[in-house]
Amino acid sequence: MKKFSILLLSIISLFAIAGNNKMIHNNVERLQKLEKLLIEKKFTADEKLFYPGAPSEDVRATCEQAMNIVIKALIDIPDAGITEDEFWGLLEKAAKVYKQFDSEEMDRSLSYMEEIMDIYGIESSGGRLNTWRYGFDPSGSH
Repeated sequence: MKKFSILLLSIISLFAIAGNNKMIHNNVERLQKLEKLLIEKKFTADEKLFYPGAPSEDVRATCEQAMNIVIKALIDIPDAGITEDEFWGLLEKAAKVYKQFDSEEMDRSLSYMEEIMDIYGIESSGGRLNTWRYGFDPSGSH
C-alpha cells in the first residue's frame, strides 16, 4: 500500500509540474504576426496609447532593438516549443532592460509584451507585467 501511495504522489507531482510548464509553440499565423511586429518601427509616438515617443532617436533605436531581440527569439522557437517559464523569462529579461529608461518607455514596452501575449493567446501575465513595472502586483494586494 505504501508503494502505491508513493507512486500515486509521484504521478500527481508530475502532472502538477507539467501543468505549470505548458509548452508554447509557433504556427503560421503566429509567425506572420511576429514578423509583422518585428519590422514595425517601434517606440514612436502613439496617440491611442498616449505615448509621446522616445525622447531621442538613440533611445528609440535602443528600445526597439531590445524588443526586436525578444520577437526574433520567439520567431526562432524550435518546433518542440518552449516552456511557459522560458517565455516569461525572455520577456522578463527585456523588462529589466527597460528599467534604465523613462517610465514611458517601460510602459510602451509592456504594451508590446501585451501584443505578444495576444499573439500567443495568453490572457494574463499572472501579475508579472505589474510586478516588472511597479515592483509588485497591485491587483494582488486586495
